[in-house]
Amino acid sequence: MRSRFTRNQDAVNVDLTPMIDMVFILLIFFLVTASFNKMNAIDIQRPDGSTNDSQDAVALVISIDPQNGVWLEGEPIDIRKLRSRVKSLSGGEHTSVMLNADRSVNTGRLIEVLDQVRLAGVNNVAVATAGQ
Repeated sequence: MRSRFTRNQDAVNVDLTPMIDMVFILLIFFLVTASFNKMNAIDIQRPDGSTNDSQDAVALVISIDPQNGVWLEGEPIDIRKLRSRVKSLSGGEHTSVMLNADRSVNTGRLIEVLDQVRLAGVNNVAVATAGQ
């Protein structure tokens, strides 16, 4: 006996494009949020400032903790090695550096770090403040 119902032999196709789009969106989200976390990795009380410079692309973050310890990209570094390390990480004259110093840091230490950054060839240096 022959059945009057015929089976459709075509395979079911599943479109994976929306899933791939979502994976890329999640990947971009995690990359962006991870870059914000590196600036806040060290507990720093920023000094107050009346003006804030907005920087679009901060290439390097240098932090100075309350004990006058220097941190480059979240890792401790000796002040004597700071110039060579910044020079090796910088992308030329278009590199910018954000100095993230605690309010209790003595001014001499801040100037030392600033001098080492400028001697490394970076002229675009800003000091982060708490804002208003």
